[in-house]
Amino acid sequence: MKYLLIMQVCSSIAQTCTEPVELYPMHNSYYDCATVGYIRGLNVVRELGEEEVNKQKIVIKFGCQSMASI
Repeated sequence: MKYLLIMQVCSSIAQTCTEPVELYPMHNSYYDCATVGYIRGLNVVRELGEEEVNKQKIVIKFGCQSMASI
């Protein structure tokens, strides 16, 4: 079983999220996928910067979808 990371950037102020983005490559375990999700989420928050994150109350939403191995 492989896992695909799917991520969205959400604004608590606007109560909206971006369209879900599938992030490749797929991961060999749920643990690996979740770990990468947290790291990539942190990187997105840092890239947006403190001012924008505070202004829009940005949160990162992600999940790991199981995929049949090809």
